[in-house]
Amino acid sequence: MQLKANPFRPDKPIDNFELFAGRAHELTVLIRSMFNTGHGNARHMIVTGPRGIGKSSFINQIHSVTDNGGDVLAKLGIDAGGFRFRFPVFKCRARKEFSTEQVVTALLEAMPTKISSENIRSIVGDFVGQWKPKVTVPGLLTLEHQTEAATDIGREFVRTVSNLWSAIKDERDGIIFIIDEIDTVAESSGIASFLKVTTEELVDAGLDQVVFYLVGVDGAMEHLMQDHPSVARVFENVELRPMNRSESREVVHRTLNSVPRSRPVRISDESLEWVVDTASGYPSFIHTLCFEAFEYDSDSYLDKDDFDKAADEVVSRIKRAELGQLLRAAGAGDYRRILIAMAQCESTLVPLAYIGTEIGRPSNELSSYMNSLVKRGIIEREDRAIYRFVDPLLRLYVQKLDVLEPTLSSLFDEK
Repeated sequence: MQLKANPFRPDKPIDNFELFAGRAHELTVLIRSMFNTGHGNARHMIVTGPRGIGKSSFINQIHSVTDNGGDVLAKLGIDAGGFRFRFPVFKCRARKEFSTEQVVTALLEAMPTKISSENIRSIVGDFVGQWKPKVTVPGLLTLEHQTEAATDIGREFVRTVSNLWSAIKDERDGIIFIIDEIDTVAESSGIASFLKVTTEELVDAGLDQVVFYLVGVDGAMEHLMQDHPSVARVFENVELRPMNRSESREVVHRTLNSVPRSRPVRISDESLEWVVDTASGYPSFIHTLCFEAFEYDSDSYLDKDDFDKAADEVVSRIKRAELGQLLRAAGAGDYRRILIAMAQCESTLVPLAYIGTEIGRPSNELSSYMNSLVKRGIIEREDRAIYRFVDPLLRLYVQKLDVLEPTLSSLFDEK
């Protein structure tokens, strides 16, 4: 067997714009926000969508714009009138145990190397030194500066940003702060209050060229509003939904085009359409399936046999425990029969009438079951009386229950 570099990235966000597919409208909204921020009209945004939809890859394209905006703008057909998008980007990924202080200090510690001169380190270091947590007992965190007031943190942060901006404004168009996975700290950390106070303080301080971009799963804004109801008025929502078929094909083609020309790899039309159907518009699942098919490929042509092996590998080994847990969370009896019926449907979008026919129950008797499965995050309502699996790979798993979990698949035959 000859090893080969696999171009598909199932577990890593896309950084390179050449490999980033689709989302032209959403990218235009993002670039417009950056442009307005650079002209003194900061437009704060929150990017939301289900897991696996490509939120981190999307927000990473900010770097594509700041590093090489000309190419990105040209491909999107945007005329910025010579505006250069010279933004330093401070980004942190929130974690469940983070406090507001930890989120903010993580942002400032993420200073881009491009502006990390000693005087700027000193400016930022003052804030970090005041608020950064220290470990005093194994596993327990205490703060050097104790406070419950988001106002205090916000004002100190704005003072620090003001000093930073004074040091770099002659060579920069603004400052971008990104908090990824904001949903992990949305309810318990007080971050919403900090954001509301800080955005107001930035305006009062004349820092209109400083912008926040948040990234989180569906429902993140609702969680933030539980901490501070008016925070929703500050952040424009950019919602990422499943890609259309053309965008999904583009994910595959762009990735395969990155393979060295000395060893090009193609994909059959049949296999491409199967991937598009199976992944249901989720780029992470496209990469997962194509990664495994690429590993099995032996003739530089990804065909049905490669993807059959890939599907088996994904559901029987790589994702088996995760998918099995999802199935058990769905419940037994009619809940599981519903999922089996949905998996047997030729389309990933399944009408309620089809489910009723398959399990021998009138559609009007299934509403409570469907609502429960939606609340448990197993399925989602695509349209009126049309449903789909939240995790498209669960559909493959259920299709193979007779092999993976034969005692569960027999439930479908019970009356």
